Amino acid sequence: MQSVRFYEFGNPVEVLRVEDVPQLEPGANQVLVRLRARSINPSDLATVRGLYGSLPKLPATPGLEGMGEVAAVGDGVKHLRPGQRVILLGVKGAWQEYILAASAQLIPVPDAVSDQTAAQFVVNPLTAWIMTIEELALKPGEWLLQTAAGSTLGRVVLQIARLRGFKTINVVRRREQVEELKALGADEVICTADENLNERVKAITGKAGLTKAIDAVGGKTGAAVFQALGRGGVMLVYGVLSMEPMLIDSGRMIFTTSTIRGFWLSQWLGVAPPERQQAVTGEMLRSMAANEIVPPVEAEYRLADVLAAVEHAERSGRSGKVLLVD
Repeated sequence: MQSVRFYEFGNPVEVLRVEDVPQLEPGANQVLVRLRARSINPSDLATVRGLYGSLPKLPATPGLEGMGEVAAVGDGVKHLRPGQRVILLGVKGAWQEYILAASAQLIPVPDAVSDQTAAQFVVNPLTAWIMTIEELALKPGEWLLQTAAGSTLGRVVLQIARLRGFKTINVVRRREQVEELKALGADEVICTADENLNERVKAITGKAGLTKAIDAVGGKTGAAVFQALGRGGVMLVYGVLSMEPMLIDSGRMIFTTSTIRGFWLSQWLGVAPPERQQAVTGEMLRSMAANEIVPPVEAEYRLADVLAAVEHAERSGRSGKVLLVD
């Protein structure tokens, strides 16, 4: 079978290669999955570069999410059958033709959910849902500010906002993204290329102020978002796209009693009770089956064309996810 491999950390287009590796066989309580679609996420590429929070032993295969169909089951697997479509949950190494997973790490895919949507279930939609609904507990009418609003996760947040009734302030770098996001349901859009973030937030939120924000950029943009928080505000940081440190005004933190903290989906999945995880994933799948949450796709590439796919995934201004399909 084909597998994308890397033997050293570095630039993905320089260190990734496609190899033929031995076929896998399921053991007891294991399932062999024939993968059909896999997403390319910033976390995957950060892992290849050696910059992610949890790094694999080399050589390794990238890929933190994907979907496929059950090819074979091992002894003891009762609730899954060959041909059934499944989502990988917490299974690493998805950039290959087949993968082995414990049966408990697979989520059956409803018929109404497409392969393209199922392949993106974990990293962006689940992260967006947990941050906005579980962690920040946004209520109808409340404001949420998000950076990197034109990203796949940012667009999913807009869908969740429409579904749950909260309002969004969306921060982008390019003026051409403003009308595009408004057409997708964004209430307000701030372009940092020619607008002052703090002044616009004050004008939008008035006396109520901004109390909830999520940031994927860090650096100067993240610091500006924190500066715009009002009394008792909370900011979740889930990415560092700028690759720059965030300088925080500690005095403002003290006198506004505002909070900034990190969010990492892997950590949440490791500590959240199983029944809570099942409730969240079940609600997400129902919303996806009803076409209420549909993460966008910009392009699809064959697994063998992974280098071209990675190059595309790292372009700025994308309107959706790049997938590896077979």
